[in-house]
This record gives sequence, structure tokens and C-alpha cells, in this order.
Amino acid sequence: MWQWALLMGAVLAGATAVEAAPQTIDDDHRSPLQGAAGENKKTNFLTPILLDTDIGTDIDDAFALTLVMRSPELELLGVTTVSGDTAARARLAAKLLWESGFQFVPVAAGKPGKPLPQEQTRWADGFSSPQIRQEPALDLLKAEIERRPGKITLVAIGPLTNVAELIEREPATASKLKRIALMGGSIAHGYGQALEPAAEYNIASDPKAAQAVFSSGIPILMAPLDATAMLELGPTARHRVFTHLTTLTDSLTILYHLWNRPAPILFDPMAVALLIEPDLCAPGKPNATAALRTNPRKFFAFYLGRVAP
Repeated sequence: MWQWALLMGAVLAGATAVEAAPQTIDDDHRSPLQGAAGENKKTNFLTPILLDTDIGTDIDDAFALTLVMRSPELELLGVTTVSGDTAARARLAAKLLWESGFQFVPVAAGKPGKPLPQEQTRWADGFSSPQIRQEPALDLLKAEIERRPGKITLVAIGPLTNVAELIEREPATASKLKRIALMGGSIAHGYGQALEPAAEYNIASDPKAAQAVFSSGIPILMAPLDATAMLELGPTARHRVFTHLTTLTDSLTILYHLWNRPAPILFDPMAVALLIEPDLCAPGKPNATAALRTNPRKFFAFYLGRVAP
């Protein structure tokens, strides 16, 4: 419970409220997949993002990265990995990017942590690519943020260790982020059908890092359990994805079987989806950027329309 109390203290200390209006960033670079039909419906500009992920443990990180690659409104500048065997996670992220035509996106590993289950990383055993950087995650984050001050959204879908390290070691650079979009926390609902808050995994894994992030003053868009715990990918939706037979969905199918559990809950993709379709959730306005309710049918229509159209 002390971890939850710490999270609430961090939230009360500093994050800002959800903006219901579309949020985009002025940048004229285009993804190789960008075409006339892929222009942002709200502006003609892309939203540059950095993705910090613990891909390889739960399956929802792979689904989130897939959504990024299938969203022409977003420009993925780099991927960093956090928690556990971060080098193995980096290989997994790089292989998923490579197989999908995103060989140009750099990937860097954060500091390794205590061993964790990472069944999916077996898919990338022995994989190597020039896109896997030798520099640490912090250096990649710093370089990209300094290159586009005030424009980048850092999407954090794992424990907040790397983000906190950026804030604590490079505060001037961190202040140049436009915002942080994260999956984490619990405001009024817990896992499953629980109608009371719970210690959410990403926050509870590194509560000190969470405190640093929420106290930083950087605008935060938060997708907590309130807006994600109900996003179970049911049999019909799984069939649609796994029979879509693209390189990207074939990769997801392999990772799903390595994960070896029944129904994924797509916690992390919501943090990505809200960058593109903010009205997927009803925004909450206490003193944190928090989406408190969502429409699962609308979310899956959006997600599947991108990943398995």
C-alpha cells in the first residue's frame, strides 16, 4: 500500500490535466509508410515520439509498437528498453521493427534490472542489426530531444526507470519534452473488474522513478487502469489479427504463442492511441493527466482498423 500512497503523492505533486482536443506537433518529416491517405486528419504534420518499453514480458508492448508502426500520424524517432534483460528486449524491439520495414529506427537498451520472465525475447535470439545502438538509452533519448526541443512526446509503457534517469541526470534536456504519455497508475479502478484502485505494475515496479516523473512538471498524458484494464482482446479480435497475414501481424502471432497465455489485455496500446484519437477516453481532470473511462468497442475498432484492416 505504501507504493500506492507514493504514487498518489506523486500525482498530487505535479501532473497536468488531459486535453480533450487533438494534440499534434509541427514537424514536416514523413514516415516511409506515409501517403496521401496517411496524412493526419487533424493537421498535415506528424507527431514525433520516442517509445520507452519493457517489450518481451507482457504481450501488450508488442501490440503497442505495432500500433505505432501502423499509425502514419506518428513519427517514431527511437525505441529504448527498460527493466530486466534490456539488451534482449532491445533485440526483440529491433527485430519487430526490422521485419516491418522500420530498419531506420534506432533502438537502445537501458540499464539492466533484476531477471524477469521474457519468453518473447527468444524470437530475437541471435538477431543483430545496425539499428541496435551501443550507446545507452539515456544518450539516445537526450540526442533526439535536443534535436527537436519542445516537439517530442516520450511514450513510456514500462516502469519509469529510464524516464526518471533522464529527468534526474539531464533535467535541462527533459524540460524540452513536449509531454510524457504513459500507461500506468490507477485512479479509481484496479485490474479486471475491481472498483477500487490498485498498485499498477509499471508504477509499483519503480515507485521512486514514478515520483520523479510525476513531480517533474513535464506535462503528462496518463492512461491508467481506469482506461485500460477492460481492453481484453477477445477471440474474434484475435482471429482478425492473427489471420490478417501481413509480416507485422505474423510477427504478433509468433510473439503471442511464445507468450503462451490466453487473452491479451491491451493496456499499453491505449497510451499510443490517445495521441491520435484523444476522444477514445473520457478525460479526467483531477490534478493528473488521466483518462478515466473508455469505450472498448470504439478502441478495438480503431486498433484493428490500423493493425488488421
